[in-house]
Amino acid sequence: MALGIRVFEFLPKEGTPYPFVVMGDTHLLPQATKTHLYGRCTTTLHLWADPNNRKQVSDMIGNIMAEASRIKQIERTQWSMIISESDSQILKDNSTSESLYHGLLHLYFRFL
Repeated sequence: MALGIRVFEFLPKEGTPYPFVVMGDTHLLPQATKTHLYGRCTTTLHLWADPNNRKQVSDMIGNIMAEASRIKQIERTQWSMIISESDSQILKDNSTSESLYHGLLHLYFRFL
């Protein structure tokens, strides 16, 4: 996605400036026919911002959801986001020495 948001596979080193996104878990529920594989997929994204920027997390969630909803094909597989099942939360997080906003974004897709 070309949103200008830094994305990491794992939590970055302490001191990494906010905001950033960390890829969370992905869960596949495949079903097979004789000739095709289809099913559902969910992935979780964790968004982090400093405590003075709740709106930034909210805007990042909205922008990522809008961009993800445009995904129609990856390689030879057709994808469609299930917008009605995708959801988000914004939590106050005090697991570090500074308070943060932690956004959770759960994206659900169908693939054919």
